[in-house]
Amino acid sequence: MEIVEKVLSQIEDFDLQQWNALAVDSVPMLEYEYLHALEKSGAVCAAGGYKPAHLGLYHNSSLVALAPLYLRDRAFVEFGDGGMLEFLSEITGLPFGSGLVGSIPFTPVPGYDFLLAPGLDRIAIFESILKKIDAISMERALSTSRFYFVSPTSSLNRILTQHGYIRLSTPHLVWANRGYRTFEDFLLSFKSARRTKIRREYRSIRDQGIELSMLEGLNASPSVYNDLYLVYRRTWAKYMGSGIKPFLNEAFFRLLGENFGRRCTFCVAKTAEEKVGMALFFTKAQRLYGRYWGAFREVPFLHFATCYYHPISFAIENGLQTFDPGFGGEHKTIRGFEESSAVHYIKFYDDNQRRLAFAVLEQIRNRQSSK
Repeated sequence: MEIVEKVLSQIEDFDLQQWNALAVDSVPMLEYEYLHALEKSGAVCAAGGYKPAHLGLYHNSSLVALAPLYLRDRAFVEFGDGGMLEFLSEITGLPFGSGLVGSIPFTPVPGYDFLLAPGLDRIAIFESILKKIDAISMERALSTSRFYFVSPTSSLNRILTQHGYIRLSTPHLVWANRGYRTFEDFLLSFKSARRTKIRREYRSIRDQGIELSMLEGLNASPSVYNDLYLVYRRTWAKYMGSGIKPFLNEAFFRLLGENFGRRCTFCVAKTAEEKVGMALFFTKAQRLYGRYWGAFREVPFLHFATCYYHPISFAIENGLQTFDPGFGGEHKTIRGFEESSAVHYIKFYDDNQRRLAFAVLEQIRNRQSSK
C-alpha cells in the first residue's frame, strides 16, 4: 500500500471526520474538536511555543494514520520531564527545548498516542512515523524529540526505547470503580476516621445551602462555558499570580461549547441566589477526566466536593470505570485516588547534549533511590 506523508501546520488542514475516525478509541482530548479549540482560540500558537506540525499518513486521499505534533523552541509547560530540559538549557545555554513534541498541549492526561486506521500493521506504521520524526529533527537541527503522557496501552511504549528514546515517569493519580453500587459503598473502602471526615466535608456543603448537580455539556448554555472561563481565571490568579499569562482564553471555552459539548460535563455548585463554583469534566468510554475548576467565592471543602466527591458519585451512578482527576495534588490520595504513573520519552540528537542529559538524569535517579 502506497503511503504519502504530509506535515500540516494547522489542524484545519485535516478533515474532521477522517481525523475522528482514527480517534475512536483515543482519549477525548485527542479528538479533532478539542485540539481545534486550542489552535483556533490562539491558546496554541507559534508565539506561545506550540507550532502545530501534525504528521498525516495518506493512502490515496484517505487519512490512515496521524501523529499530533508541535514544533517547540522551549520546554516550558510540558509537565512530564520535571523541568529537566529547561534546567539544562539554563545552565548550558544549549537549546535542549527545541524539538518535535507529541503531546496534548496544556493537558497532562495519560493518553497521547499515534492514531491509526484499523487493519493496518500498527508497529510498522508507528516505526515509519518515528523515522519521519527523526528525519525532520535532523533536517531542522532540532535538539530533541519527545512524547509526554503516552497512553499506557499504546504500542509506542514497546518501540520508543528501541528507537533511542529514554523513558521517564512521573506520579499520577486515578480513581477506579471497584464495583461500587453507591457513594456510601465507596466510603466503606476507607477506615472509619477517614470515612467520617469525608462525610463531614461533603455534608458541610449542603449545610451551607449549596446544592451540587451535574450538567451535560450539550444542555449547557454559552453562559455556562463563559462562567467556567471566569472561575478558571480566578483559580489561575490564586495559584499562578499575575506574572504568567493564563494558558487558556475565553475563546477556547466558547469553542468547547460550540463544538465539544458532547464530551463535556459540568459539576455546578449553587445556592438559590447564586452560582458558587463549578468544574469541567470530559467523558468517553466509561472514563471521566477532570480538567478545570474554580469558585466565585471561597467555601471550605467546596473544591473537594465539586471536583472529587460529587463526580465520584456521578461515576458510580453511571457505571463509569475510571476517573482521572487531573494533574498533581497529594490531597487526592486520602480521598480515594490510587497511585499510578505517567510515562514520557525523550530522544537527544546531539551527542554532547545526550551525555549532559544522561549525567543529570543519573544524579536525579541516585537522589530518588537514596530517599
